[in-house]
Amino acid sequence: MQAVFRLLSHQRTRLMASFSQVLNPMTGQNTWQERGDDYDYHQEVANAGFGDMLHDWERNQKYDAALRKTIAAMRQAGKPVHVLDIGTGTGILSMMALRAGADTVTACEAFMPMANCAARIFTANAAEQVRLIRKRSTDIKIGVDMPHKANLLVAELLDTELIGEGAIGIYNHAHQHLLTEDAVCIPARATCYAQVAQSPLAAQWNSLKILANLDGDILLRPPAQLAQCSGEAALHDVQLSQLPSHSFRALSKPVEIFKFDFKRKQERKLQRENVLRVELCAPGTIELVFYWWEIDMDNDGEILLSCAPYWAHPELMQLQLNCVDKERPVANVVPWRDHWMQAIYYIPKPLQMPDATEPFWLSCYHDEYSLWFDAHKGQAPTKPVARHSCSCDLHMTYTRSRIGQLNQGTRNKRYLSYLEEALLDAKTEPVHLLVLGDGCLLGLAGAALGAATVRCLEPHRFSRRLLESITKHNQLTNVTFLDSIKELEAKDLANLTHIFAEPYFLNAILPWDNFYFGTLLLQLLEKLPPAVKISPCAARIYALPVEFLDLHKIRAPIVSCEGFDLKLFDNMVQQSAEEALSLVEPQPLWEYPCRALAQPQEILSIDFANFGLEQQKQGQLALSAAGPCNGIALWVDWQLVANNSPKSVVSTGPIEPVKPGEFVKWDMFVRQGVHFINQTESTTTDGKKRLEWSTTFKPLLGDLSFTFSLNAIHEKKE
Repeated sequence: MQAVFRLLSHQRTRLMASFSQVLNPMTGQNTWQERGDDYDYHQEVANAGFGDMLHDWERNQKYDAALRKTIAAMRQAGKPVHVLDIGTGTGILSMMALRAGADTVTACEAFMPMANCAARIFTANAAEQVRLIRKRSTDIKIGVDMPHKANLLVAELLDTELIGEGAIGIYNHAHQHLLTEDAVCIPARATCYAQVAQSPLAAQWNSLKILANLDGDILLRPPAQLAQCSGEAALHDVQLSQLPSHSFRALSKPVEIFKFDFKRKQERKLQRENVLRVELCAPGTIELVFYWWEIDMDNDGEILLSCAPYWAHPELMQLQLNCVDKERPVANVVPWRDHWMQAIYYIPKPLQMPDATEPFWLSCYHDEYSLWFDAHKGQAPTKPVARHSCSCDLHMTYTRSRIGQLNQGTRNKRYLSYLEEALLDAKTEPVHLLVLGDGCLLGLAGAALGAATVRCLEPHRFSRRLLESITKHNQLTNVTFLDSIKELEAKDLANLTHIFAEPYFLNAILPWDNFYFGTLLLQLLEKLPPAVKISPCAARIYALPVEFLDLHKIRAPIVSCEGFDLKLFDNMVQQSAEEALSLVEPQPLWEYPCRALAQPQEILSIDFANFGLEQQKQGQLALSAAGPCNGIALWVDWQLVANNSPKSVVSTGPIEPVKPGEFVKWDMFVRQGVHFINQTESTTTDGKKRLEWSTTFKPLLGDLSFTFSLNAIHEKKE
């Protein structure tokens, strides 16, 4: 439970302050942080994602076009226009409807901060005629909250999965209680698509592979429970267009799997199945399903909005013709959005199809909030397939990124090379290995490579249970698991020859949160033999100024949208972001292309043998490539041994050398840190810029902070 102590402020307004317990991932300790009573409010506002939707120009333009067309047609037919806007957010759709000529507009918004902001935005845009109801639509009563039913519903209730925000139930309730018999809906309908594919890369996010040594000899085999596990049915939401084209093979064309008619009065079913025969265009192994949807904004289906990846986008050619930036990669020509992405669903049991002409059946299911899939060959299945879930501990314990990381060949080879050399150097003496980290399979590999004893710190129940099953399956008798460092006795510490980590910890969010490895070492250093070897021995944090093509929009001000003033919304979000958001946030940068504007610069170096040392660093670097700097990318390089060989470094950043002016290729199995440049600062391409930075590190407090400032370089005139 979270304990909270409230203290009266000495200010005249007598604001309340709160002390909340927060886990510090770098120290592993719960600490007390003073926060205002409105902290939760600010966090909710800053992370609501409304700004991302408002930067989606295609969404905005097509909603506006559909409203204009539909309202004009209703007028021409002699009908009054009474609009209901469910989940109004900033009120942008309500104001569009009013501008298009609606007689009345009722907007509902249950998220109170946004509802209050929408009221102010209506006033600022002379749209006070909009009736605002601060409730969920399912709580609205005709004759109480609304004088009569609406005959035009406009709503944005969709997510990446289409139905994950409860759209089915909301539409059913609206048609039953809030809309007339002849009501029109914007959007009118949705169509969901699936495309079966094979991808060794994406499969790495879903299963544990055999771990072999540098000669190809098997070190660890996954136990039967992993092979038999169906995995998690939950979607893996990704920017599918950014998946490298060489990393997958589409085995079928996209096929239509479900339609959702939002305008029909009959109740939409909460659960459906659709088993369809799919024609394969190539032989292969059915490992996964790519999923997306598109919506007809108007009843005639003339205004289409598609969330398809670029290779399946119905309007790709037109988008390419209209794209102003001719150097923009084709994968980024389709409208960018982070609120509606695409998804990968993993087939419970990958299905080999060596003959593309053999009958293949794709089973598609949905309930009220989610979808799942299965694959069959030969005869169509006769029984529905229940939604599957993890039974092996792997999927329920680790993120998709971590599972992929466990399978990452290049990374594993670097660690295995170190372990093999350590064991080779110690041929005359037994190796006693202490492994620090959660789910460290490479530590178990040390046992398979011949270490005399391996002690693994594994305090998390499910992670430990998984590693214990792998240990038993591979008959490793020299492995011991520990709940705490304190379980190590003096004789165990005296015999240690090596301490090893990847490092990875379940509580880590940002790359440097894994410095918890250093915190654990501090508890041991004074008790260790002088000759004990520690790997990684050091870590370095790098910063790289970049030009994001799109990612910066999640923190960029809107100012205006389709002719409406939204500066009040910007002010609200900016204030909440300053109160509740970290200056650096985690992002999987492989999904968000960016150009490097300089060479990376080291901004902090950690020696784990002296981890407790406080540091303060500062410096600057000139931007050597043209383009607006809208973000700073940060990552950690782990130095396995104290030499200058690149092969002794495991990086969480770029996987290829950085070239200013070119796109960066990022590690796909970790999240990097991102600091977004304040959009009010000058980030134009005019004149030279330099990035000034400072880093403060207080390891005993688990405090690592950065400051970044982008400034113009003023050249002296002769």
